[in-house]
Amino acid sequence: MAFYVYILRCADGSYYAGHTDNLEKRIAEHSLGLVPGYTHTRRPVKLVFADAFPSRLEALERERQVKGWSRAKKEALIKANWGRLQRLARLRRAAPGRAQTSASSGRTEQGGGSARTDRGPRGLPPGKLPHDLLAALLAQVQPRDPRVLVGPGIGRDAAVIDTGGPRLLVAKTDPITFATDRIGWYAVHVNANDIACLGATPAWFLATVLLPEGADPALAAAIFAQITDACRSLAVELVGGHTEITHGLHRPIVAGAMLGEVERDRLVQPGGARPGDALIMTKGIAIEGTALLAREAADDLRRLGVPRRTISKARAYLHHPGISVVAEAMAACGAVRVHAMHDPTEGGLATALYELAEASGAGLAVQEDAIDVLSETRAVCAAAGLEPLGLLASGALLLAVAQRDCKKALAAINAAGVPARRIGAFVAAGDGVIIDGKTARKGVPRFARDEVARFLSARS
Repeated sequence: MAFYVYILRCADGSYYAGHTDNLEKRIAEHSLGLVPGYTHTRRPVKLVFADAFPSRLEALERERQVKGWSRAKKEALIKANWGRLQRLARLRRAAPGRAQTSASSGRTEQGGGSARTDRGPRGLPPGKLPHDLLAALLAQVQPRDPRVLVGPGIGRDAAVIDTGGPRLLVAKTDPITFATDRIGWYAVHVNANDIACLGATPAWFLATVLLPEGADPALAAAIFAQITDACRSLAVELVGGHTEITHGLHRPIVAGAMLGEVERDRLVQPGGARPGDALIMTKGIAIEGTALLAREAADDLRRLGVPRRTISKARAYLHHPGISVVAEAMAACGAVRVHAMHDPTEGGLATALYELAEASGAGLAVQEDAIDVLSETRAVCAAAGLEPLGLLASGALLLAVAQRDCKKALAAINAAGVPARRIGAFVAAGDGVIIDGKTARKGVPRFARDEVARFLSARS
């Protein structure tokens, strides 16, 4: 299998570099505007360079190198002018303090590689690692302990360990890095959600709390109270953790670890969905992202014209409808055999659909008009120029069940006081992850990073 590094010339004359394992498909996606980010608003685009590599890691490294080059070096590469390329490289080495400028994208694209901002420091942007980089890293992990029933992988958000008893141990860890307001509440519920997605009951929580230098003792007390309140709401025991004042931080960070248990025959495998299954989504999108923006960037939203009343309602999303999916997960598992569950977090519903499909080795066909985008989410996204499908979406739950069980599962979830609806179905893997709109069928857009991260980075 070959992996390609490619360069596109955009309508404004700038260049975009990326990598992919399907060159023809990826270029078509750029041309059709299915890839959010840099090229979406600079069409038409034209492929001007491509080179093949035997491994994804080699392609990724080459892409990162090319993204760091000046326009002149990119053009020398495109024209295969190796002499000029070498001269430019020597000039660069002779002037190490000189800043290079580039017209490449400042954003990463999944399936399109590394991340770098062109007029800032090299490196990855805030948010999840690019999909291809993460996949390459995880591919290096070789299972050794047979007691590990579910280990690391794309779409696998918790581990399952067989300790020899009647129940299996489920383990999860996740940090809270975007939010500062109610950060302890987020940490407990976000970790509990991934435990519940395997059909397990969250039971024990540990927290590592890192505070910035000079933090007020009241901040530590507030975070501790948030953690204990959230644990109490789920009947979870706080069993330990670590606290410290950390050099170099400018805001608190909480990294949580949740443990839970599940009966052996009730484990929900993260990759258990199969073609023909119904896809259910609870509540709507994007609860966490909308609440977080209202709490962390209210002044920015007001300047963009979002009414104060809308911001106030969006702030309340944290608790109503809330970011926990434990209740609906338990209700569904108690009523039918659930094949797979996944909660949309960073990268929003769009990323979660790809992760769920990849974990299951299947495709997905989603009905656009069945996706409930909450009213405050629509208002905030419209004002801020964000795409709801790519917005942090904890609070919604995706479930795969047999078509014959769909109505029963929906009834059980609704009886638990949680709205839910069927939004699509699993299809053959070769069909991809698609969304049926009012006028056309198209690929679900991919997001290089969460829209929350993009918005918060742009304002800083």
